[in-house]
Amino acid sequence: MKYLSTIISQLDYEIILKVKVLREKCELSQRDLSEKMNLSKSFVGKVEALGQPDKYSIRHLNLIAKALMLKSVAQLIPRGIQSHDMVEIIYEKVPKLNKDGSESRQFEEKIIQIAPITKT
Repeated sequence: MKYLSTIISQLDYEIILKVKVLREKCELSQRDLSEKMNLSKSFVGKVEALGQPDKYSIRHLNLIAKALMLKSVAQLIPRGIQSHDMVEIIYEKVPKLNKDGSESRQFEEKIIQIAPITKT
């Protein structure tokens, strides 16, 4: 098995996860949310893909809050201060499963480990 890795700020990662949970709770696909934000259809998918450099900006948070009909942008930001600045996420790509249980040609990312990056 070949593992992949990416380095990302812990805050960016936590915001991406929070948006994903809220998006799924609203039963919106990545494409649906991208369209509600008036951005390219693949934008949210790129942000949620660990191997892509795309991240949400402050502007995007406002667009997301409106699209998900939240009361405040603050609902997208984790409480408190993150314990780490940057983290390394080790993951592998595994095939998604079709409704019949067979493997799809599409992949999802399975996180193996998240480790803080410490400066030496």
